[in-house]
Amino acid sequence: MEIEDQELQLAGLIDRLKQYIGVNPRNPSAHYNLAMAFMRKQSLDEAEFALKMALELDPAMVEAWINLGGLYLRQKRLDEAVAANESALAHNSKAVLAYNNIGFARMMAGQLDEAAEAFTRALDEKPDMIQARINLARLLEQKGDRDEAFVQYEKVLEYQPGFALAHYNLAVILWERGDAAQAWAHFQEAERGGFPVDPDLGRQIQDVLGEAPR
Repeated sequence: MEIEDQELQLAGLIDRLKQYIGVNPRNPSAHYNLAMAFMRKQSLDEAEFALKMALELDPAMVEAWINLGGLYLRQKRLDEAVAANESALAHNSKAVLAYNNIGFARMMAGQLDEAAEAFTRALDEKPDMIQARINLARLLEQKGDRDEAFVQYEKVLEYQPGFALAHYNLAVILWERGDAAQAWAHFQEAERGGFPVDPDLGRQIQDVLGEAPR
C-alpha cells in the first residue's frame, strides 16, 4: 500500500506541475521540477524533454545540465553525458558532480587516464566527496595500481570511518599483501557495516590467523 500511495503522490505531483506549466510555460524551474518527478517515475524520455525545456529557457541552469548528463549516463550515451556535464562546468567550474559524472562516463568508455583526471578535479574541489574517491580507487585498481587504490580507500575512511565498501576493499588488498591481521580487522568492519562480504575470504584469513576472534 505504501508503494501505491507513493506512486499516487508522484502522479499527482506530475499533474500539478503540468497544470502550472500550462499557465507559466516559461518558468525553467517548473520544467526542471517536472523532469525530476519524471526521473523518480523512471520516465526517462519525458525527463529528458523537460530538462531540455528548462535549459532552453535558462541555459545557465547548472543542475539541469548535470541531471541531463546523469540521465545520459544511465542510458550509456557516454559522449552526450560528457558534453552535458561540460556544459555545466562552463557555467560553474567548481561543479564537483559534473567532474564526477565525466569521470564515470570516461571510465565506462575505457578512457582511464581522462577519467582519473576528472575524478581528481572533483576531489581538488571537494576532498570529502566519497563517491569520486571511491570511483578513483576503483579506476586505479583497473589500471593495476593497487598501492594508490589502497591510499584512496584509506582516505575514504578518514572522512567516513564506517564506509563498509572501503573496509572490504582494504581487506582484499591487505590479504593479497600477506597482512592477515589487518585484513581481518577490515573484513570485520565491512561485515559489521552490512557489506556482502565473501565468506570464503573470511575463512581463508581465519585459517592463517588460527583462532581469530569473532
